[in-house]
Amino acid sequence: MYSCSTRRKTPRAIAVLLLCLLVLAVSACEWTDLVDGDDDEDDDSNSDNTPPATETRVPGLSVAVSSSDFQTTSDTLVDSINASANFVALARIDHQANAGSSSSLRPTTVVLFDDANRSSPLILADPRVALDLPARVLVYRDSENDIGVAYTNGDYLDARYDLGDAEDGALDGFDADIETLVNDVAGDDPSSGAASGVSEGEGIESVESSQDFNSTINALIDAIESRTELTRLDPIDFQARSTRNGVNPNTLMIFGNPDAGTPLIRASQTTGVDLPQKMLVSQADDGTVTIYYNDPGFIADRHDITGRDDEIDAIGDLLADLADEAAGNGSTSGSASTNAANGSTNATEAATTDQSGASATP
Repeated sequence: MYSCSTRRKTPRAIAVLLLCLLVLAVSACEWTDLVDGDDDEDDDSNSDNTPPATETRVPGLSVAVSSSDFQTTSDTLVDSINASANFVALARIDHQANAGSSSSLRPTTVVLFDDANRSSPLILADPRVALDLPARVLVYRDSENDIGVAYTNGDYLDARYDLGDAEDGALDGFDADIETLVNDVAGDDPSSGAASGVSEGEGIESVESSQDFNSTINALIDAIESRTELTRLDPIDFQARSTRNGVNPNTLMIFGNPDAGTPLIRASQTTGVDLPQKMLVSQADDGTVTIYYNDPGFIADRHDITGRDDEIDAIGDLLADLADEAAGNGSTSGSASTNAANGSTNATEAATTDQSGASATP
């Protein structure tokens, strides 16, 4: 063992000292790697663009910060919906649970519910609005451990759809009801969430069906179920739920796969308010049946998701194939769709809901 002294060091002692210093330097580098990680690795967690809840600027998304913890806020939201005389809970989708234990996704849950007295006049004015219905409230824990409570607001619906003929007060009432709900749950006033830059029909893809309404619905169900990695909720029949006369057949299908949805939510947590994926089958007055769905690129832009172009394109291809099959046009990419459905580039995660419409957690 060598120790420091004032004696003159021999060449051998100097060599040993230099060797010890080299070993210490290498060990320090290894320790730094353990602490900081390997900068060369592609770590999905580094692509998180989720801003703090207090600084969220997603177009048309109002956000409040809860004074309670995540679980309390989420449970209070569901309890408040169930206690309401107007709201009907439809599903509670736990994105973190769907992602599995291997994911680094922070707690993120979206609750779907409806008030037919508010939604029916909106659908009567523009059936496409069902792409952003039923109402959804997202509860998530951000990187600063604040609990965000977020929802797509009336300004967004007004900008994206032709709601000029909606019953007077329907849109304002819809927005006010959710704002009051979120305020009561979070104990905080939601932000205004301006829908700047959003135009009518933006980000909406459509495919006209060559089949009648019921055949289109059945074909869409078959197309989704043929992709073994996709899970779907029960269809939401807005015509059956309507409180107004004149609402044509209008049914929403909600489905997805966590392997594709989780990376998008991890890249920007607020994306959870727009997931799982949705397809709307709508019949016009003249009997024409059209399938509508959100362009995943539009959703990615809305939530500032970057570096996920391949995944976004694959999701878009799959949605286009599903729409074509439902429309009776067959699949445009055949095996490419099947491969996308069996890999990590499908649609997004879904949950189950019971027949009574009560909230359910997968």
